[in-house]
Amino acid sequence: MGEEHTPKEFYKYVNDPVSRDQLNLWIKANNISIEKTELFFDYVDALHYIVHNTYLGEDIINNDRIKKEHFDWCWNKVVKDFELENIYFNLDGTHKDYFWNYLFESFYASSKKRDLAHVSSFFILLFKLYILKSQSELDMFYDIYNILNDNLTVNK
Repeated sequence: MGEEHTPKEFYKYVNDPVSRDQLNLWIKANNISIEKTELFFDYVDALHYIVHNTYLGEDIINNDRIKKEHFDWCWNKVVKDFELENIYFNLDGTHKDYFWNYLFESFYASSKKRDLAHVSSFFILLFKLYILKSQSELDMFYDIYNILNDNLTVNK
């Protein structure tokens, strides 16, 4: 079992930004590449843009099978678009599963207004390393960074 924290410690973990020095040390200690961070943001941003702009509405995309087909089409398009720039991501893998689950919950299954700006701002906060983050946000970023990095291939 994990270490237990007081409510105050948990609040700090989730809300209080780490210092600029702590952030820089964390980036170095975790071998985070700024160039890859920018690439991964572009990848995630392109995926969100295509999902949002090709979504035909709940009257057409009205069941889980069609939602998954729409996501798969968008996913494949993003992978192929990046290949045109000689940047290769695996077509299938944990990265695809992660973003399918994320988008299913935050976009496809949501009956609220689908707000691309809200989703994009979440990823801007995570991926733009000049923006201070809480330790919780750094942990989320680290997980997504590694998922994408593990599915980035050097040569095709």
